[in-house]
Amino acid sequence: MGRSTTGTTPARPGPRRCFATPADAHRAVQQVVTDVLTARRRPRVLEAGAGKRTRFDLPSDAYVVGVDTDEVAIVRNERLDERVLTDLAAYAAPAASFDLITCWYVLEHVDDPALLVDRFATWTAPGGLVVIAVPNLRSVKALVTKATPHAFHVWFRRYVLGYRQAGRPGHGPYPTTLRRAIAPAALTGRFVARGLLPVFEGHFEDAKQVAFRERLRLTGDRWDAADRWVTRASLGRLDAARSEYVVVLRRV
Repeated sequence: MGRSTTGTTPARPGPRRCFATPADAHRAVQQVVTDVLTARRRPRVLEAGAGKRTRFDLPSDAYVVGVDTDEVAIVRNERLDERVLTDLAAYAAPAASFDLITCWYVLEHVDDPALLVDRFATWTAPGGLVVIAVPNLRSVKALVTKATPHAFHVWFRRYVLGYRQAGRPGHGPYPTTLRRAIAPAALTGRFVARGLLPVFEGHFEDAKQVAFRERLRLTGDRWDAADRWVTRASLGRLDAARSEYVVVLRRV
């Protein structure tokens, strides 16, 4: 595992950004990942909840470990050098063993996300990164998800959004827990207490939510008005548009 002495002091994060599309947010995160990993020789990467595909472009010499409970999905992930079929809570790794840990829409599905945050912090090498994407708990989407059963999530994705494979092996949605530990302040605060600082934070709107509201013709000025109404009606507690949260943290 390579080490670089360049830029070992994390930059202070700028204001939390709001991206127009998920793709815009992904490109911004990709740039942070690229900047760090290209300076490292043979970086080790952990995909915590690997799924069917690797989320980011990685150096060709990166050694990628994928952990997932979905055998159908993890077998399809061709970028993985090592596949571990187990629950993340049961996975063990040496301290400071990964230059990058990605956890893309996983923490909202586990019973104890704080436990995994602690482990990610332990497993991150000096100067290494942790990338996490989760639903924004203060969004309307998260509120509806929390208040409805998993069977409804499968039905909605399959028959309303048209994902016919939804709920079948290798395909989401998966049961959600949406613990308070994944709220932005709680998440970053726990990492900071363990020696990782946020270098990037952003919000964006879920693509499935966009597709659904476009079918309802809730776009343009109508959507802006609805978003403002939600904010006012909830006394600033809820946000309709910023349904997702992504953060990149770096080990000091």
